[in-house]
Amino acid sequence: MADGVNLYSTVATNDSSYAVYNGTSMATPNTCGSLALLIELHSRLYGTNQPMLASSLKGLAIHTADEAGSSAGPDYRFGWGLLNARKAALLVQSNYASGSLAHIKEVRLTGGDYIEFLVVAAGGQALIATAQWNDPAGTPPAASLDPTNRMLVNDLDLRILSPSGATNFPWVLDPVARTNAATTGGNVRDNVEQVVVSNPVTNGVYTVRITHKGINLVAATPGATNEQWVSILVSGNVAQQPPPLVITSIAMSSSNTIALKWDSVVGRVYQVQHRDDVGTGAWSDSTGEISATKTNVAVNLSVPSGVDTRFYRVVQLR
Repeated sequence: MADGVNLYSTVATNDSSYAVYNGTSMATPNTCGSLALLIELHSRLYGTNQPMLASSLKGLAIHTADEAGSSAGPDYRFGWGLLNARKAALLVQSNYASGSLAHIKEVRLTGGDYIEFLVVAAGGQALIATAQWNDPAGTPPAASLDPTNRMLVNDLDLRILSPSGATNFPWVLDPVARTNAATTGGNVRDNVEQVVVSNPVTNGVYTVRITHKGINLVAATPGATNEQWVSILVSGNVAQQPPPLVITSIAMSSSNTIALKWDSVVGRVYQVQHRDDVGTGAWSDSTGEISATKTNVAVNLSVPSGVDTRFYRVVQLR
């Protein structure tokens, strides 16, 4: 939701006109203008060649909204709460300053894989994680009043595991009893899930995990297969230093296959490159873009026959 009552702002009468209006005529530009400013801030920090995903922008607005209902969590009257552009901007800035995508991650999830990373709770405030994804279009039901048909195509599941191993579940609303307060449990309806740990252990290490039901994923991107980009937002955590970008393990796994490993930042995109002379020559791509889904990455690479020596490196693309 956004403020739309008795707002004093510009109007279209002439270039210097102001007036007071109510309703969506003010709430809508309030929201759109705030989101546009967040996009501009992100572009100023990260550059225009690394635009924020639409799912990240929506997730950012949801994650940083102020509670507006009578009970914690989302509801059918106020949605996720009242838009707080300043809070959202501070999270974007903190994410950039962390150098380790501590608060906003964009991850390419493929079928059969899962996303997992550790966070350290700051304590004294809630630890909150939100997962948002642009779900592929479902099949709409026939026209009816307030249909409750499930439309979700890629059913992802967000969980936070406490240091003791206890599982914290996301908010769930009941579409039949729409006045009831949100509860927690398995969410099978929404393409946004949020988990709140109200009183985390100070400096406690928590595990954020995103899985999906089934084996394959339906890709929303034209030309892509078996993948889903997921935006993950985290607050109430202490930013950690990124690990050094070095190959930590290299071994021949067969006569013509080599296995490489390195420590990674979930949400970063990497690529392995090679050349046959360590001192000269251009580096060639050994892999395509690799979106890190965990804090370490392992790849197997084929080595052509007749190549006696080959040197590898890992580069961070974004």
